[in-house]
Amino acid sequence: MVLLNLHIDEQKYGDKMILHSIFQSYESGKIHGVLGENGAGKTTLFHCMADLIPYKGKTMFARSTDFGYLPAELYMYPMITGDEFLQFYVTAKGRIYDRKEKDRLNQLFELPLHEYADRYSTGMLKKLYLLGLLLQHNNTLLLDEPFNGLDFKSCAFMTALLCHCKEYGNTLFVASHDIEHLFSYADTISVIKDGGLQFYPDRETFQQIKADIENEASVKVREALCMNE
Repeated sequence: MVLLNLHIDEQKYGDKMILHSIFQSYESGKIHGVLGENGAGKTTLFHCMADLIPYKGKTMFARSTDFGYLPAELYMYPMITGDEFLQFYVTAKGRIYDRKEKDRLNQLFELPLHEYADRYSTGMLKKLYLLGLLLQHNNTLLLDEPFNGLDFKSCAFMTALLCHCKEYGNTLFVASHDIEHLFSYADTISVIKDGGLQFYPDRETFQQIKADIENEASVKVREALCMNE
């Protein structure tokens, strides 16, 4: 089933073109990886998908889609506990804040919800936001660099959580610059480069991405060394 028809003619910041000529469909029930260098436009793509910024084009989600967005840079209100944040985060979307469900899920997240959330580490903040997204009962998640700043144990936890969400029929879009890790769990890969998007529909095609990147890096190194001779 097609979950999303993405159509971006162009998106600019001032006179600078960020994204252009993107036409791509995505199926539901999969993990769709979004790969790109820093500044390539991954966050801009997610902002377009979430309709947070203006652009020329149209994003069409399936009618039954409820999506939640995890930004790369997380903001936390000062002097608010983790529990108070979750209550605000869930009820602001018109959902009922089920404390029993929150307590059950937090057995997995192990967050000190009685403490002020602005004192949480980066990993704890990401877990708090993810807990809120789950309590909102979203069936589609846009996750922008969810592994940045996490230690190895938290990375393993996050990966297992994403795969678990997929097993329950949810759809996830995960932006990352970590190619090896993204390959380990994603079903499709979209590579953003020079404002465009190249889509790789299955894992059999992923190795071509790696080969192209390694070849480009090798050419740049040879050219740079030759210039210094």
